[in-house]
Amino acid sequence: MGAGREGNVAVIGAGAVGLATARLLQRRGRAVTIYARELPPNTTSNIAGAQWSPTSVADSLDGPFGIRFEDASRRAHRHFQNLVGPDYGVRWMDNYFLSERPLGIPGYMARIRDLYPELEDLEGDEHPFPTRFARRVATMFIEPPRYLRALVRDFRVAGGRVVVGEIADRGQLAGLDEPVIVNCTGLGARDLFGDDGLVPVKGQLVVLRPQPELDYLTIGGGSFSRGGSQYMFPRADGVLLGGTFDRGEETLQPDARQTDRILEVHGAFFDAMARKVG
Repeated sequence: MGAGREGNVAVIGAGAVGLATARLLQRRGRAVTIYARELPPNTTSNIAGAQWSPTSVADSLDGPFGIRFEDASRRAHRHFQNLVGPDYGVRWMDNYFLSERPLGIPGYMARIRDLYPELEDLEGDEHPFPTRFARRVATMFIEPPRYLRALVRDFRVAGGRVVVGEIADRGQLAGLDEPVIVNCTGLGARDLFGDDGLVPVKGQLVVLRPQPELDYLTIGGGSFSRGGSQYMFPRADGVLLGGTFDRGEETLQPDARQTDRILEVHGAFFDAMARKVG
């Protein structure tokens, strides 16, 4: 990680992964240039619901991968604690995982169970939700618009350079001055690198007007969930209701039927919650 040209790095993409990667490299002493087609707020990351909540789609957490997964989870947990506050849009919030059946401890959570010291399993009238079971965990909720804006600011203050424009092919990458290139293009890597193994997944949301009084989020809806996933994330700029997980779906055009479904299941859920609490 020396100085000069050999220390320079190009990061391709300026979403949550690209910006976090660029800042990490800067802290390791690298001179970094971000090349991106779009900058926040015009990135997919800006509209996401976000929190520190490790999960895994790996077949197994045994062996070296599990060790790295746990290490990364712990490092990220400590890092985001340093960002808590309005500047970075990070705050502690209660999560409620809701179900009609008892919730087990998934393997990835078992490895970092100590990072969820307030985990509590509730049943029946021990919680206000219209499901039999609820698991409460406290974790760090992230407001992507504030968080990404702060990362761009920090990146530039630390001397980072941003080049906005389309990188259409690998020939353009080969022509960059930086000898090290980190790909953070997400699905864009499919066309840029010819990686047909990358499959789009469309997640559709409904955004309601902000409701500052909401100080919790919900994941799942028990018997109320149908036709897709169900979750509520109360961002400062609007309440996100989800959602869908449409594998192989390319279009960004909202599906009106899914909009109606998301509103209907959440409406029924929170109406039942209001009746339960009286």
